[in-house]
Amino acid sequence: MSAGDVLGQIAHDVGDPRAWAAVIEHAVALLIIAFAAWAVVAVLTSAIRRAGRRPGRPVTLAPLAESAVRYAVGFAALMLMLEAVHVNVTAILASAGIVSLAFGFGAQYVIRDVLAGLFLLSEGLVQIGDLVRLDADTGTVERITLRTMQIRKFNGELLTVPNGAVTRIGNLSRGFGRAIVQVTVPYRADLGRVLEVLRGVGREWAAAHPDDARGAPSVDGAVDMKDAGITVQLSVLVPAGRQWAAEAAMRQRVLEVLAEQGIKMDTRVSVTI
Repeated sequence: MSAGDVLGQIAHDVGDPRAWAAVIEHAVALLIIAFAAWAVVAVLTSAIRRAGRRPGRPVTLAPLAESAVRYAVGFAALMLMLEAVHVNVTAILASAGIVSLAFGFGAQYVIRDVLAGLFLLSEGLVQIGDLVRLDADTGTVERITLRTMQIRKFNGELLTVPNGAVTRIGNLSRGFGRAIVQVTVPYRADLGRVLEVLRGVGREWAAAHPDDARGAPSVDGAVDMKDAGITVQLSVLVPAGRQWAAEAAMRQRVLEVLAEQGIKMDTRVSVTI
C-alpha cells in the first residue's frame, strides 16, 4: 500500500461516523473501568485503615494490605481495559513467561524486596511503632509496605529502606532494655566512695520507679581505664524503650551526689552512656 493509500484510508476513517462512534465507545469504557477501579481502591483502603485504627488490633499489616489491594485492582483494571479495546489478553498472559524472562534481571530486586517484606511481617520481627536499629540508623517504624519500610529518625528524617536490603535489624521495643550509666572519675578519686554513690543512686531510683526497675540496680565497678581516669558503671534492667529516661535521671543524680560528696571531676573528664 502506497503512502497515498494510507493517507486516504486515514482520511476515510476520520470522516466515518462509525469510526468516531467506536472511539467514543472505547473511551467511555476505559473511563468507566478507571473510575470503578479508583472507587474500589478507595473503599477497600478506607475499610482497611478503619480496621487498623480499632483498639487492640495490629496496624502493621494495614499498609501491606493496602499495597496488595492497589496492585490487584490495578492489574485487574488493566486487563479489563485491554479487553475493552479488543486486545487479546489471553495471548498476552500466555506470553508472560517470555516477558518475565526479558525483564527478570530488572525485576529481581523488586521480587526480593516483596519476599523479604512478607517474611519480615509473617515472622513478626517488626511492627509499626517499634524502635529499631538498621546499621547506623535508629528510628521508629512508621510504615511497612510490600517493598519498603519507612523509619522516622530522632532528628525527623524519614528513612525509606527496601525490605530486601534489611539484613540485620535490632528491635529496641521488645522484651527489656538496660539502662547504663558510666562515669569517668580521676585516678585520685576515692573509688570506694564513688561506687557507694552509684549504689545509693541506684537504690534511690529503683524505690522511686518500682514499675520500671526489673530487679535491683547493679554497680558493675570499674569497667574501663582511660587517660583521664577510671570509668565506673551503674546498670539496671527496665522495660523496653524506657532505658533512656532512666539513664538521664540516674546520670543527673549521680553528678549531683558526687558534687555533694566533694568528689570533683576533672574538666577533661566526660560522662558517657
